[in-house]
Amino acid sequence: MRTRTRIAMFALATVAALGGTSTAHAAGISGPAFYVDGVMYRTVATPTDLSGTGAPAQSWDTIYSFGGVQPSVATSAPGYPDFNGGRWMVHALALPHGYAALLASSDLNHDGVIDTTAEVTTGLSAGDAVDQGVVKYFVCTVNKVPANS
Repeated sequence: MRTRTRIAMFALATVAALGGTSTAHAAGISGPAFYVDGVMYRTVATPTDLSGTGAPAQSWDTIYSFGGVQPSVATSAPGYPDFNGGRWMVHALALPHGYAALLASSDLNHDGVIDTTAEVTTGLSAGDAVDQGVVKYFVCTVNKVPANS
């Protein structure tokens, strides 16, 4: 039961991290939602749950959720050759030594945030991030956050 509660909490934090509270959000457009290679993207949320499809892992792109500590990090985006068109599987990350320890070991470009897959991988290898597994499968479009936002 504890595991299910933890997964539900991560899923709620992920939804909160992907959304905003502005008027645009009411139309389904989020504010800054996640990084891909250091670039911030936003989403247009759709009410989907694709967890029961049985689709193979390679048909999804990964979003790593930090549980609301910072924006998530995704592995792909429009224009990338491996982009799966907005089909996402969200992996919840636990930070057993805290966020400061993760930054100390894994912020490779020292910009004060984990914003690339390489930095997530470094954190996982160092043990400062632990992959708790997939907590959600869904579909949504992705667009770069405009430069002046």
